[in-house]
Amino acid sequence: MAATDADTDSGTGVGAPGPAPGGRFEGTEHVYPLRVYHEDTDAGGIVYYANYLKFAERARTEMMRGAGISHGALLDGHDAAFVVSRCVVDYRRPALLDDVIEVRTTIGTVAGAHIEAVQRVERAGELLASIGLRLGCVGRDGRAVRLPAPLRQALSPLAPAGQR
Repeated sequence: MAATDADTDSGTGVGAPGPAPGGRFEGTEHVYPLRVYHEDTDAGGIVYYANYLKFAERARTEMMRGAGISHGALLDGHDAAFVVSRCVVDYRRPALLDDVIEVRTTIGTVAGAHIEAVQRVERAGELLASIGLRLGCVGRDGRAVRLPAPLRQALSPLAPAGQR
């Protein structure tokens, strides 16, 4: 998918900073609110377990956009993309039909060729699921590549000191 002029900034190829639609930063944590729809649930009105991963993916994408990183521009400008290389989910309580939930994303580590993050799915402050992720940076050929400098610069302020 090619980036549009609206998605890219002047020459970095990482993407233009901008507000994350439906999301916001609270300090270094990104908060992405969403509502649970019928399509997200099983017959009993409980969110199907795999849909938490979809919610988390949307939240990460919006967090990256809010930090100035367009996935399309990253691929087109730097021949780099993210892949999930590790995902651990701890389900605590079910989300239900019509719930308004938040996915809270925190960057833990920004390393040479990967990022580690924790995403918490919450309803009114109650933890529903916790997701630990390792996102590898790869080229079009699927091999690991170092994080492009503009990407590192955009994400490093979101990571704790000593984890950048």
